[in-house]
Amino acid sequence: MYTFVDTVTKEADDNSERASRLQTIFNGVNLDHDLSDPSGSFTTLVISGRSNLEQRISTVDVPGMHGVLEANEPTWNAKEITVKYKLTDQTKEGFRRRYNQLNNLLQESQKKLAFTDEAAFFYATLSANDVPEETANSIVAELVFLCSDPFKYGETYKSIALKKYTWEAYKNNKWGDFIGN
Repeated sequence: MYTFVDTVTKEADDNSERASRLQTIFNGVNLDHDLSDPSGSFTTLVISGRSNLEQRISTVDVPGMHGVLEANEPTWNAKEITVKYKLTDQTKEGFRRRYNQLNNLLQESQKKLAFTDEAAFFYATLSANDVPEETANSIVAELVFLCSDPFKYGETYKSIALKKYTWEAYKNNKWGDFIGN
């Protein structure tokens, strides 16, 4: 009879799995990392609303005209980003402590909200932490962030002018050589 030998330690496997998952970063703090330890965890499950854009369009009804008249240039509405998460702990005391720590980390207003699947970020304020009834030491809940500025921000890019006309002339160079990195 053969026996199974696990060559990957559980801790190393958990860390690599956690690193490859979608994670939430608020005000420079990675919630999935900082609220997770061997006795419990915060896990980002689903993010919704970050790609939504809605315009505010002022219109005027004009008698005798089909449709409406747009009164001025449209502007963008604020956006809400919802983060569905799972919070767990082995003990009730640890669960409450972990929840208090989460609420404390989210108190700041108009701070950077980012996710590990892209380099962009939003300026956001927590508007709600919708928590269902706490019947166990493991729950699924939602964080709702208000982005009064609905735009996504990210790295700025530098334009460069190449002086030679073929790619072959640059084959041994790195892009950092051109932009000063």
